[in-house]
Amino acid sequence: MQDQAGRVRRYYNKNTFWMLLFGQGRGEGAIHRPVWTGAERSRREALHTVERLIAEALLSGQRPDRNENHILDLGCGVGGSALWLAARYPLSITGITLSSFQTRSARRLALRRGLNEHCRFLVANFNKLPEIRGITAAYAIESFSHGEDPAAFFDQVGNQLPVGGQLILCDDFNATQGKSVLNKRAACLARFREGWHLQSLMTAEDALRIAAQRGFSLVEKKDLTPYLRQTPPFIRGLQHLAGRSLRWSAWGASMDGGSALQICQKNGWTEYLFLVLQKR
Repeated sequence: MQDQAGRVRRYYNKNTFWMLLFGQGRGEGAIHRPVWTGAERSRREALHTVERLIAEALLSGQRPDRNENHILDLGCGVGGSALWLAARYPLSITGITLSSFQTRSARRLALRRGLNEHCRFLVANFNKLPEIRGITAAYAIESFSHGEDPAAFFDQVGNQLPVGGQLILCDDFNATQGKSVLNKRAACLARFREGWHLQSLMTAEDALRIAAQRGFSLVEKKDLTPYLRQTPPFIRGLQHLAGRSLRWSAWGASMDGGSALQICQKNGWTEYLFLVLQKR
């Protein structure tokens, strides 16, 4: 039987090609969702709202030098976020992912964009990080919830960061409120967890409590849920039917989890948060 890391590895090795071809991040090397705050004029801009927020959090009020700002991308996908940031800001970035398919794709993309000197990509588990020298900050976009052990995540990242170093999480969390249709809520959350292999889907309060125990303090919290666009009901219904009928496959499970997430967001059962933490 595969452990959680093995399941996530298989999920992304099987699905990444189709995510890049048909997902919302197509054409940008992005797997995470677009965020529409009102300032974005296109899907391409909305796909990088989170990266802009990361840059603002890490670089605000600083005069950064590329050699002094080495950022760790925890769950880097095919490098879309790292490459976008490195192309616009004085940063060097190390991205890690469990997926060998994603690592190879990220390296090819870095070469194609002329950014291979500023971005490197490794196959690694963020709960068992190798030593990576010179890290000044870290971020995780839609990857924290995949991990099997939140305490190990914060311990491992904390070991890499200096005192005062920032860790940014942008991810889905269980909401403490929402319409109280208990059976449907539990069923949708279970489908979301199972379809997307989310072992650490939890409330933000629980995540922040564990982070505090591991030496992190909350600096900023933004709720990005209102800026996510819902899939039209007809399309969501087709995704649900296809996902349930093909649930035995990695792609079918992903579609089923995605349709469940849409229902969870609509009813306020999950929230999409941007959290900035600092190592004490």
